[in-house]
Amino acid sequence: MKTKWQLIFSFVKSNKLLVTIAFISGFFYNILTLLIPVSLGRFYEFNFDFSSRRLQLLEAIPFVRTENFINFLIFFLILISIRFVFEYINKYVIAVIGEGFAKDLREALFKHQLQINTAIYDEKGIGKYLLRYSGDLKSIQNYVTKGLLRFSQDFFLITILLITIAYIDSVLGFIVTISIGVSIFLLFFINNLLYTISVDRRNQRSAMLTFVNTRLRSILSIKVFNKYTPEEKRYIKRSDKLFAVGKKYQRVISLIQSFIPMITYLMLALLMWYVYYLKTSRDNIFDGTVLLILILLIISFLPILRRTLRVSIIWKLGNISFEKLLNIFSLEAENDIPFENIDLADRELELKNISFYYPISNNLIFDNVNMTIHPKKTTLILGESGTGKNTFINLLLKIYNPTNGDIYFGDYNYDDIAEKTIRKNIAVISNAYPLYGRTVYEAIVYNRKKEKETKVTKLLKDLQQFEDDNNVLSLHDPIGDLGSLLTNGQKKILMYCRALLTNKPCLVINQPFRGLNHKTIDHLRGILNSMKGSKTMIVLDVEVIDGLKTDEVYVIENKSLKNA
Repeated sequence: MKTKWQLIFSFVKSNKLLVTIAFISGFFYNILTLLIPVSLGRFYEFNFDFSSRRLQLLEAIPFVRTENFINFLIFFLILISIRFVFEYINKYVIAVIGEGFAKDLREALFKHQLQINTAIYDEKGIGKYLLRYSGDLKSIQNYVTKGLLRFSQDFFLITILLITIAYIDSVLGFIVTISIGVSIFLLFFINNLLYTISVDRRNQRSAMLTFVNTRLRSILSIKVFNKYTPEEKRYIKRSDKLFAVGKKYQRVISLIQSFIPMITYLMLALLMWYVYYLKTSRDNIFDGTVLLILILLIISFLPILRRTLRVSIIWKLGNISFEKLLNIFSLEAENDIPFENIDLADRELELKNISFYYPISNNLIFDNVNMTIHPKKTTLILGESGTGKNTFINLLLKIYNPTNGDIYFGDYNYDDIAEKTIRKNIAVISNAYPLYGRTVYEAIVYNRKKEKETKVTKLLKDLQQFEDDNNVLSLHDPIGDLGSLLTNGQKKILMYCRALLTNKPCLVINQPFRGLNHKTIDHLRGILNSMKGSKTMIVLDVEVIDGLKTDEVYVIENKSLKNA
């Protein structure tokens, strides 16, 4: 599993040009920022006939030292124009780097979440992970843009400013440096407190999102059983906890945000005292041009210092979000075995001494199951509701692994084959695997290329030919969230379309005709019987299916499968 810095360095390595542009533009932008107050000092000399021997650094800048004010003004306008260009490039490129890093993480996160072991989702729920796509990715994006790139530029600029101030007056440079050191030291302790509270706040927000997700997906049950009041009370209880920890968080954040301006203003007061001390203790000899430049440098310095001191908040929140994401990346995932394009069409599926306990409840579902499913034969498995028909399918598809025993596909051991390899050979028709997508077409095709529409339309029309006109679907009809706009019969027909379009050698069907009218049942039964001898079919139902030609029948009894 990669660490935070490995993820960052990997991104930098693949985006060298952008990162280089960010640093180069930042360098020139900072140097030009420093030249502006120095140039204004020269303007002060022009208008008030002062000349400072201490500003010898200006001699290295050609147009600043010109005696012609118009030339100087032209130079100054060019200076601020060039600074604008570099600032724009710098800020835009840094923002693009942040968006790109968030994009890469977002895609890697989604890819990994699709592969996370199903038992983990069963135990923790899915809503728990939704916050990672919003708040956490934003915090990580800020960590990279403001916490690393912009901070490194600000640190460089502060260093240059301190050197410049020290060059003009060493004591003043020392005062500013000590003030910054004390500020950082004090903020370190406050930020440790912020970290603990932030973790608690993130966890509470994540729990809230999980709660809302599960309740909204169960909205019909809440309405039918009049559970508005108890669910509102549960939500309010969680909301109160989030509010309480939110107040603690805002208390610390407000302290930091108020503390930083106070530090900078105290530093300004100290500097004013020092300037006053110089003016009154050195026979009133004080260089007015130097004073102006110092004031302008300090004015430029204060907002950068504030931003730099605030970066610790960004680091803390970013570290929390990185930790959350890295925890997800560390969860056990499927397909850690390399994918092999193995054709299992002519191989026996053999279960030997299979036992399975459900991961969360530890309930025994199957105990010492032995059976053989012959290739290109039709096997019927009968079992009442709750006896484990869907669990049996999940075992075949390697969604769950058996607690004990072995499964073989011919000579291939189940444990040695990638999940993707197994599922490439098995198509499923079952309500346990819902339809998803915006339209009918998106719900039933693997590849959504437009050229496939003719083939899909033909199959859909064939399967719907005995349906009532009001129930006939077209490819671009909306299906709602997980098929919520469809009838049970429409869902079943679309599941047949989805499975048959894959043309996989093995077809598993749970309750093949439930929710369909008699004519459609007769038509589908004919299609299934016509595939006998060309596909391996496993059909699961509660009772024997009239007219379906089967080669072998098993019954689920006492947590085992027996020949009927």
